[in-house]
Amino acid sequence: NKHAVRRAAGAAGLAAVPLLALLGGCGPRQFEAQAVIPQPLITRIPVVVGVYMPAEFREAVHREEHDGVDYAITIGKSQSAGFERLLGAMFERVVPVTAPDAGAATDPAIRGVLEPVLEDFSFVTPQDTGDSLYAVTLRYRINAYTPTGQPVDSWTFTGYGAQPEGSLPGTGSGPLQKAAAIAMRDAGAKLAVEFRDQAIARGLIDAQAGTSAPAAAQPPP
Repeated sequence: NKHAVRRAAGAAGLAAVPLLALLGGCGPRQFEAQAVIPQPLITRIPVVVGVYMPAEFREAVHREEHDGVDYAITIGKSQSAGFERLLGAMFERVVPVTAPDAGAATDPAIRGVLEPVLEDFSFVTPQDTGDSLYAVTLRYRINAYTPTGQPVDSWTFTGYGAQPEGSLPGTGSGPLQKAAAIAMRDAGAKLAVEFRDQAIARGLIDAQAGTSAPAAAQPPP
């Protein structure tokens, strides 16, 4: 009868509510990785360098389908600001340039041009490992060029960050966002502390001094 049909339809509608809520919870997750990288207390490398940050670095967004969820993690703004702050503290002076070969034309004091590259952004969730952690790994590369754009060297380094599930108020992407911020800070610390020992830094110091400068290339005490 009509009443029975209406009751059945109403029950079906109520049963659909949890399903719709579940499907709604599986929608895209979009957030910005935000990391405040502090200025390191280190001895400056006594050279002027140009820094080239291409659009793909400044505007980087990591997109991935993971555990049935579409992620869009904006990282470009934060990593660009962090690298600018770090390099500004690491060298005597940093000059933005528009291309790897624009150093000599931009400022005759520039002894080399550096280009940061985000090589890889990867993450795991508790569903991947059966653990309660969200973890993020960032792999960066610094390319070095002469002031006229000839490749000189490159150096790769990695940052890692982890955050327990449920460690932050609310639900969703909070722990993953925090893990990304920690990974960026870790990568920044490695850049600040280890860069002096790399062939890139030694080459830049030699370029200015005209001779090798082993003492200047040593990490600060």
